[in-house]
Amino acid sequence: MQFNTYTSAGAHIAAALVNDPMTDSAAVGSLLAGFDVEEPVPGEAELADLRNWTARLRSVFEPLAEAERAELVNDLLVESDCRPRLITHDGLPHHLHYRPLAGDLAARVKAFTAAGLAYLIAEGWGSRLGRCQREGCAIAFVDTSRNGTRRFCSVRCANQVNVSNHRGRHRALEVAVLAAVEGDGVGDAEHVARRPDQPLLGPRARVVPEQRDAAGAVGRGLDQQP
Repeated sequence: MQFNTYTSAGAHIAAALVNDPMTDSAAVGSLLAGFDVEEPVPGEAELADLRNWTARLRSVFEPLAEAERAELVNDLLVESDCRPRLITHDGLPHHLHYRPLAGDLAARVKAFTAAGLAYLIAEGWGSRLGRCQREGCAIAFVDTSRNGTRRFCSVRCANQVNVSNHRGRHRALEVAVLAAVEGDGVGDAEHVARRPDQPLLGPRARVVPEQRDAAGAVGRGLDQQP
């Protein structure tokens, strides 16, 4: 999915700021420079302002109903005093800016991030603002996948969840089978003793990480060990 590269950049900046510890001016400046933000290195006061703003942005990436997410972003638009205007500079054609270039960095970033988030919601893409669903990971992202069903920040997190879920299902099945065997009332003499570390259902299946075939399709499978 390709978003308008300039307008939606504000949403990508919002996600990047949410994922940054926001403790180092040089690091934040490098982050913003990567999005072509003018004069990107914040002073101490601006960094503190942006840190507080980032806490507000974080809630927009939580799983929310569309109306609730839109209300949050409307509040951000008002608070940032976002005022779109057509500007040309450095030989570029006219394009939208949301605060004057002469404004302080924190004010410009606040207006730009609020506008970028509002743009995605207005285009019907609010559900593409998400957080990684692996327990213990809270990375925010803008889902640019074709079908808009991204759930994790990376393949690594997705594979960890897939492996954990598979092992959980296998353990649950073992417990169910053991309970059924014990419920039969059959004496121990008719059963072969099983070591505590011996799987009830035989060797465990190995989860194969996500792989892509020649057509680019993602596949997962179980490679049963001999």
